[in-house]
Amino acid sequence: MLRLCVFLVLAAVALLAPAVAPAHAATPKGFFGVMVNGPLDDPALNLDAQAADMKAAGVQSWRVELAWDLVEPRQGQFDWTATDRKVLAAARQGIDVLGLAVRAPAWANGGSADPFVPPARNADYAAYLRALVARYGPSGSLWTEHPEVPRHPVRAWEIWNEPNLKNYFNAQPFAKPYAALLRAAYPAVKGADPGATVLMASMANFSWRDLAKLLSVPGPKLRFDAAGAHPFSGRPSNALKIVRLNREALDRRGYTRVPLWLTELTWSSAKGKKTPLTQNWETTEAGQADRLREIYRLLLRDRLKLRLARVFWYTWATVDNGSPNSFDYSGLRAVAPGGGFRDKPSLGAFRAVVKAGRTA
Repeated sequence: MLRLCVFLVLAAVALLAPAVAPAHAATPKGFFGVMVNGPLDDPALNLDAQAADMKAAGVQSWRVELAWDLVEPRQGQFDWTATDRKVLAAARQGIDVLGLAVRAPAWANGGSADPFVPPARNADYAAYLRALVARYGPSGSLWTEHPEVPRHPVRAWEIWNEPNLKNYFNAQPFAKPYAALLRAAYPAVKGADPGATVLMASMANFSWRDLAKLLSVPGPKLRFDAAGAHPFSGRPSNALKIVRLNREALDRRGYTRVPLWLTELTWSSAKGKKTPLTQNWETTEAGQADRLREIYRLLLRDRLKLRLARVFWYTWATVDNGSPNSFDYSGLRAVAPGGGFRDKPSLGAFRAVVKAGRTA
């Protein structure tokens, strides 16, 4: 995952009363997404084969990390190898990409070896975003260089990840410095691609409280086209409650028409694996599938009321063996002994959820 540790919101959210699920409207294009990372980052892996399997399973969008420190390790010198590989694989299957622009190179963050120290000059981050659009946007150089691949430009950009957590945004309290970063990022993306979607960074833990803090920062009203959230909790009903609280925080501050994207949603199947997170969030593989079915049932039921536009399961594939990190057991697929991947029960549940969402 994009974290060294995470503090899950478990006991802080009240349980919801059970409700009868009404009929729901069919989901919009791109609604069903996954994070593409972990074992899929291996350049030797056949990502095109995995992309074809994702397409067959109903995956419509990918969230892809575009790590600034790796893409532009020296100012003005870009290495697009790893990111090209993912954008091209998605394009061959007609899958949308959400580009997550995160981390900062040492040349931009004051010389720190920690890439989660934000840039000293937000203008440098804005320049990186313009370079990303110039590479992957509607007129991107990638498509000129690869005319054999159907043009499927990246039209959605997430501005950092979990800035309310010190591990991922070293400048704390985060609200003022992140607001300044977002104020630089929005016009940079829109100037390069007016039709792009700029997604405010998703937050975890007490996300709705931190969202309220961010939206209350003095100065010009923050501009963004969508807001994100990571509703990690032990029970699906509590995860839904977190989504509702984020929706309310947006509505109270005048962002009633701004849609919500859940850019990380998951449960780990690491129960019994001696991993550190054990507060009813880790479960078995069967339990993971059950929770997936239940949270999507709730989200689809309330999608219109929540103005929920996309949901990304974290993640497509994980190692599921020997890791001390609970998130390394959260995939719909797991690395199989001897190589390759095996489908977990959660992948079958995901397929069924997609079918229900499409045919509603």
